[in-house]
Amino acid sequence: MNIFIDTISIQAKIIIFNSNREIIDKTVWDIKWNESSTLIPKIDEVLKKNNLKYDDLENIVIINWPWSFTWIRTTVLTINTINYIINKNITAISFFDLYKQYPIIKSSSKRDCFVKFDINSKIEIIENEKLLILLKEKKIKIIYGEVSKELFKNIKIIEKTDYLSIIHNIKFDNKKQIQALYIKKPNIS
Repeated sequence: MNIFIDTISIQAKIIIFNSNREIIDKTVWDIKWNESSTLIPKIDEVLKKNNLKYDDLENIVIINWPWSFTWIRTTVLTINTINYIINKNITAISFFDLYKQYPIIKSSSKRDCFVKFDINSKIEIIENEKLLILLKEKKIKIIYGEVSKELFKNIKIIEKTDYLSIIHNIKFDNKKQIQALYIKKPNIS
């Protein structure tokens, strides 16, 4: 069995899938600012519900970025600690791998967003007001990802992710440990 963990999206998800890449079970919950207190209990809950133990896992797939420094660091530390004990394989993918169409936008803060305009472009951090102007200039009326519906009220936002397709296309990295990836530098005061 394999486990897919997404704590970056607005609604966190844990998906159990088998070696044929069929989804066996899925749980969704609001994780906002509670990753350190809810992630392990949710993993435990899903495994127990499916009569699985951590040792039954072959691969752990995790969305590693972009999001808040503390959020990513907490999730990566949790997954690395679990894997230190069970010694399986970890694969880290980006939030931007959850969508097949562009532009993909993820709110970064109240002030700005992470943006990837097309498959070949780099991920940028753009202030919200400048991004709205850019979208208007480029005549973009549909975006993919997760942003403030109030701020982007004149643009259609597609948040739905086809996790089954993502799971079918994952190329396992077989890493024993992953590093937390950041676009922004930590904002520690």
